[in-house]
Amino acid sequence: MTTDSDANSGGAQREEFGTIPDYLSAANRERILELSQPNEKEVSQVECSEYLIRHWLETVEDANPIYNDRDYARSRGFKDIIAQPGMNICTLVMPFRWPMMEFHKTRQLLHFEVKELLELPVGILANYEMFFYRPVEIGDRLSTTGRLVEISAFKRTRLGDGYFTKLETNYYNQRDELVSSAHTNLFSYGGKPRLGQVIEEGATKAAAVAQERAVFSTLEDQAPMDPPQGEWLKGGWHNGTEEMLESWRTGWQGGEPAKTSWKEVAVGDQLPSLIMPITVTRCVFMASASRDFAPQHHNTWYCHNKSRTREMFLGTHFNLGMLSRFMTDYGGPLSTVRRIQLQMKRTIGAGEDYRMSGVITRKWEEGDEKRVDMDITIDTELGPAYSCSATLALPE
Repeated sequence: MTTDSDANSGGAQREEFGTIPDYLSAANRERILELSQPNEKEVSQVECSEYLIRHWLETVEDANPIYNDRDYARSRGFKDIIAQPGMNICTLVMPFRWPMMEFHKTRQLLHFEVKELLELPVGILANYEMFFYRPVEIGDRLSTTGRLVEISAFKRTRLGDGYFTKLETNYYNQRDELVSSAHTNLFSYGGKPRLGQVIEEGATKAAAVAQERAVFSTLEDQAPMDPPQGEWLKGGWHNGTEEMLESWRTGWQGGEPAKTSWKEVAVGDQLPSLIMPITVTRCVFMASASRDFAPQHHNTWYCHNKSRTREMFLGTHFNLGMLSRFMTDYGGPLSTVRRIQLQMKRTIGAGEDYRMSGVITRKWEEGDEKRVDMDITIDTELGPAYSCSATLALPE
């Protein structure tokens, strides 16, 4: 172990996998080292089912018949419809919320624990990349492992001072076959480190949580405030809130599936654009279908007062689902999503129109599989939001 002597480094020590800030307590340092090793597989409490698949498809409006049409999926050699790739990271692995289980720090929430250990309360997604190897079928039950790959040197950004962290999550089916892997790069900031501070663990922390729950909640805890005035009024109070309930208006039927072959694709080809209104109702669908009820994705009051964002905003899982849909809308049901990478510039909130465009950047082969790479841009009327790249396998 060596010491980083840079005066602006925040006082950090280098470990094999990266940096451990010097201000952290021995307990936090030890826990970080534990998190650098993969955990034993955590088996999901949720089994992939037709309901979960179809509810997710309602959310991203994906009409690909391999997810919707049982006969078509069987013609492709599957026993039934299969899960859309965007479902892997939340829908199929989030634990049940009730009855309350004994508290444990699941690696599914590793990013939250890392923020806590670094004593930095605010975190944003800087970059996310996911690879897909095998489909998930009805009856499959995933398991996951996670680890902290790296903590960067101390960074000063326009958002604040903090650290970038790299996380790795692997997803397996019940046959121990690797289904997908994800690599997450987050920036944590906003703290005021205190040397020697020890974060409470075990029974002490559990008792504090129980005591907190025994206090009556306030009105602000339970419901959003009145709509804000001025420029903020646009977000979250979209006049098309109920439109999602009438899917014929948004084109969810999908039309005739594309039949794009690898031979007819050329570098520079533009992908058909896609526009989807992000309404409050859509955000509620996203929370329900992903089984991720983090309040920043569905609670206006929380976003205004805690996240300090304009409005409730979309999660990574929704973006993965939309990118998967965008890719196979172009490639057709015979195409297969192999990789999705997204870099966030800002969040997209209720009241904005989600707009996608893309271009083919590479045409190549991997074994017997014919693949194309594409660059995809996600923006709204408020400007750019995500820069993405992806890999799609196409029929020859």
